[in-house]
Amino acid sequence: METKFTDPLPLLGRAAASLRLDNLPPEVLQRARQRVLDTVGCLVAGYHAEMSEPIRSYVLAQGGKPEATLLPGGQKTTAGLAGLAHATYIYGLELADAAPRGTVHPGCEIISIALAVAERDKLSGAALLPAVVAGYEAEIRFGRAVHPHAFYKGWSTIGLFGAIGPAVTAAHLLKLDAQGITRALGTVLSLLPAATGRVSQGGNVKWLVGGHACATGLLAAEMAARGTKGTAETVGIWLPVISEQNHPERLVEGIAADGQFTQWELLSGVLTKYYATVGPIAAPLDATFSLINEHNIRSEDIVEIHADCTRRTAIFNKSHPASDHTARGSLPFCIAVAVCTRDPAQLLGPAYRPEGLRNVEWLAMADRVRITTNEDYERQYPARSLCRVTIHLKDGVSHSLEVDRTAIARYLNPTDADIENKFRLIATPVLGQAQADAVVRLVSRLETLSDIGELMQALRPSK
Repeated sequence: METKFTDPLPLLGRAAASLRLDNLPPEVLQRARQRVLDTVGCLVAGYHAEMSEPIRSYVLAQGGKPEATLLPGGQKTTAGLAGLAHATYIYGLELADAAPRGTVHPGCEIISIALAVAERDKLSGAALLPAVVAGYEAEIRFGRAVHPHAFYKGWSTIGLFGAIGPAVTAAHLLKLDAQGITRALGTVLSLLPAATGRVSQGGNVKWLVGGHACATGLLAAEMAARGTKGTAETVGIWLPVISEQNHPERLVEGIAADGQFTQWELLSGVLTKYYATVGPIAAPLDATFSLINEHNIRSEDIVEIHADCTRRTAIFNKSHPASDHTARGSLPFCIAVAVCTRDPAQLLGPAYRPEGLRNVEWLAMADRVRITTNEDYERQYPARSLCRVTIHLKDGVSHSLEVDRTAIARYLNPTDADIENKFRLIATPVLGQAQADAVVRLVSRLETLSDIGELMQALRPSK
């Protein structure tokens, strides 16, 4: 007998609307602050990245009401345009967070629009944090409802889900009630999906998909505040269109009938990235670095590198990427950089510059990487994110290591120090030491800030 579900949007809307600073568990509040610091670090790192100048010139050409700060220059524009630009800076870097449970990338667009709306409306950190949590909780649940089938079907998951989180976050900041947030959810679903293919394999339009998702989320929330209603047929129409295999019960899993959260997605698997690559590549990179350091392996002694991994890792198999964004999604290329340079910092961005893409040594090593799909690993994902890397040497010796990314605390259960260290590594070269210190200090006490504008000012580079 087919199981029938009532429309889950009202319960999800009620749960999101109920969140306040004083009813967030301390560990959820800590995770929310971590997500803010991690994401603004990625924002800073993107100030001068591939699509930042084109999107800035577009935004500045639009003019608009001076509501929110356009970073890094400090010009003023509308909240929607600021969110569009900032999420664009962030997404293509492949450094912002991900949620493997739902194959979504919440921080990029949620934090960008939260900062823009909070600055526009002169809201406090105490208002911002619960709104951020609401966005994460909603977006990840939608991702989980079609996980993993939507990804394998070929959807761009940020174009598919990326506007949901910012719609809920913006609606919360607009002080919409449960019905209002439900309208925002219905409206944003009516505008999605916004990308119909896996844009990481195409041109650099991928950067824009993150910005588009952010701006679309705010549009949905603002229109919901003005009475717009969208689809309520989430279970019967929207989910089956996205994927024939779907799990509508996951939309409200961990939410009691009265709208109280009993399970938090923020605590259940939001991934912090430490390489500027697609998330699934992290496990084989960790294994590679461990092997070459433990056994003092020199690149010239390597005959072959075998990566046995999940299907979602194995698809990133292009050996000779032609651009920055395809290099960040190339497992052979990234492994080659690891063994040839022995320097993880190269995989934060420098390796993807044009000279890196032409590096003869790296490209030759990438050709020695063999990738296979391990069906047992695939069945265990995302509870475990496994990969085995084996390096075969000229003298006939082989070294092998299996790594489970979910078992490494800094990925799914980072300490505040882990997040701060990453922030300083990627943001200090852009902001300068004094400004980086100021941002860390402000985010650590975010709930005490009376005006988010103080944080936005700190995010401008020192002169």
